[in-house]
Amino acid sequence: MHLNLNRHSGLKKKKGLSPVIASVLLVLLVLILAVMIFLWARGFFNEQVEKFGRPIDDSCSSVSFRVERVGSSLEIVNTGDVDIHYFDIKQTLAGNSEMSGFSSQVDIGDSEMEQVYLKMKDGAEPDEIIIYPVLIGNVKGKDSNKVFTCLNEGVVIQ
Repeated sequence: MHLNLNRHSGLKKKKGLSPVIASVLLVLLVLILAVMIFLWARGFFNEQVEKFGRPIDDSCSSVSFRVERVGSSLEIVNTGDVDIHYFDIKQTLAGNSEMSGFSSQVDIGDSEMEQVYLKMKDGAEPDEIIIYPVLIGNVKGKDSNKVFTCLNEGVVIQ
């Protein structure tokens, strides 16, 4: 009786990936992950918008306007140093908010009156109405314009 002491004699020899192919696959995996992270992170960076050669949010501090409610209309007077492209109107009731717009442009020293619906969509009277000025600026490095809402310059109306 003859005993076979070689345990591997009945198994097929398996070959692994060569080190060169494994290295190439690893580099490709790292590059694919880097591209995916770059594309994902690109959404966090906004285009830089300028007005008068400086960041547009600096121009928001020069915005000043008065709002007067006249029945179902709003009269807005631009008392600041910047033309206002239009206004966003935010109405809030019990934690829910709705946005609408005052579409007229109000240049420096001008006033505009426009009829607006100052109720929630369901007809309820809002707890708070805030009007935000919207400016238009140039996208840095491009020949295009973009709007910017001055959220720190909102005016609450009664």
